Amino acid sequence: MRFLFEVTLKRRNLSRALVITRYQRQLPAPGIKYKATLGVAYGAGLRVSEVAHLKVDDIDSARMLIRIEQGKGRKDRNAMLSPQLLELLRLWWQVGHRQGVLHRDGWLFPGQHALKPISTRQLYRVVIEASHAAEITRRVARPIPGT
Repeated sequence: MRFLFEVTLKRRNLSRALVITRYQRQLPAPGIKYKATLGVAYGAGLRVSEVAHLKVDDIDSARMLIRIEQGKGRKDRNAMLSPQLLELLRLWWQVGHRQGVLHRDGWLFPGQHALKPISTRQLYRVVIEASHAAEITRRVARPIPGT
């Protein structure tokens, strides 16, 4: 539009009135739990199995780190925790704690039973669903056998 007004029509005064509006894109996930899981996977660069096996104690908000125990190669490591991701996790903590599915010494993302973690298959399904909702046509995840 700016090119049209300035170069083609030679009306610089009209191009100055143009305002660029930015909007924040929302993560297309079915709920706060899944927004948090996808946010952790993408924001911290974790694998699906690492996200599934996170415990509440693994989030270190003082040092802004996520502790991953027994990740790929059975090695422990730390991942950076961004302030936006911390806010999302705090929101998930409030909702999950209110629902009675989150406990201080339990899984960060519990499965159907609060004593078991979310399955990697369920996380895979959420990734596929979010990619369809975001109209991403490229392959976003490696398929799990049997799905």
